[in-house]
Amino acid sequence: MFQALKKLVSNEPFDDVTVKDIVKCAGLNRQTFYYHFQDKYDCLQYCLDKIALENNQSIDYTKWQECYLRIFRYLDLNRNFIQNIVDSSAYSLFADFVLESIDLMLRSVIISFKDRDARACANFDGQPWKLFEYGLQGIVINWFRDGLRENPELLVNDLLNIDLNHLKMLLGIENLNEEVSVRHE
Repeated sequence: MFQALKKLVSNEPFDDVTVKDIVKCAGLNRQTFYYHFQDKYDCLQYCLDKIALENNQSIDYTKWQECYLRIFRYLDLNRNFIQNIVDSSAYSLFADFVLESIDLMLRSVIISFKDRDARACANFDGQPWKLFEYGLQGIVINWFRDGLRENPELLVNDLLNIDLNHLKMLLGIENLNEEVSVRHE
């Protein structure tokens, strides 16, 4: 059903798509739709969540910027689909999708640091990286709103030329040995 929704929204505004259109395109009945989703917004949310997860497959902390670029590339390759969401009453789902994609990416980066270095720790509860996350979201949203004019690779390289030590600091990842030695000084 979410594939049918994506196909429909790629060709017409989200606000014009009905549940009837979705089930007809999917070859299902309304009862099946309502068994899985409350409404078309719920179906769109599921669709965007699934895309966010797919875009964050196989991340390596040394290539976090590449994963960030995946978001730009997805928006560029699916411009009509995304634009028909942005221009609709479901705009907030677009903003949430971008934020969720970035959140998944940063959590994967943090986990990969922790997997690589058993001494590394991160505070998921305090989430010191949220400010960084919202900044990354703003870059993506502004880029899309401005008509995708800037080359995303240049945009990311110019704005996010961050070495691994600075990335760890932004993400709130601390090396326990360094933390202990700083406390004792």
